[in-house]
Amino acid sequence: MMKIGIFQYRMKWEDKKSNKSKILKILDISDLRGVDWIIFPEMSLSGFTTNIKIASLTDEDISFFVSLAKKYHINLSFGGVENKYNKFITLNRNGDRISEYSKINLFTPAREDKVYKKGKRIITFDMEGFSVTPFICFDLRFPENFMKVRLKTTLYVVIAAWPYSRIEHWTTLLRARSIENQSYVIGVNSIGEDNFGNEYKGYSCCYSPNGELVLDCQSREGTSIADINPETVFNTRENFKIIET
Repeated sequence: MMKIGIFQYRMKWEDKKSNKSKILKILDISDLRGVDWIIFPEMSLSGFTTNIKIASLTDEDISFFVSLAKKYHINLSFGGVENKYNKFITLNRNGDRISEYSKINLFTPAREDKVYKKGKRIITFDMEGFSVTPFICFDLRFPENFMKVRLKTTLYVVIAAWPYSRIEHWTTLLRARSIENQSYVIGVNSIGEDNFGNEYKGYSCCYSPNGELVLDCQSREGTSIADINPETVFNTRENFKIIET
């Protein structure tokens, strides 16, 4: 079993100082007892932006998340830009970096591809008995990359800044990825508004390997907990064999 804390909060676009303060306040009132892993949305401190100076992670930004992992003795994932790559970074309970994924499918409608570098490889890492494959936002629309690693993946995690105007796509695609790969799928999204008038309302969620809704955060701020079990993945695949090993 693993307890995952999905962290969903109302960001101030491109205001890292304010967002760090907000994160600390929410964590201070969150019940994290027994939580194994907490996950933040895409570009966790700035919100999604093509302002590379703002989005790029400083040493201070990294230290902020390292200190949280150590303080709460919890695995932690967050998003931000390093060396022009839009990354999904994971720390262990000691604050050591154990995984980093660079977004492969850059969001061309927002000209993300003109600012950031394209990631080159899909990665998978171990987390508390699960084999986890991370993706970022627009990656969700490319099922072939999910399928490439479905034999070794028991949990997909997608961090995002997905606007409310396309929220039906978000929930539908997350569920589809869970059903077709018979894996848990977690999506962690933002709340707030950017300077272009895009509104984000969250709807972070978790789907089971059967496509059942395990957790729906709707537009709530805070840390919501999903309890998941790797045995559920193995049992689902054994009872309904659609994936050839």
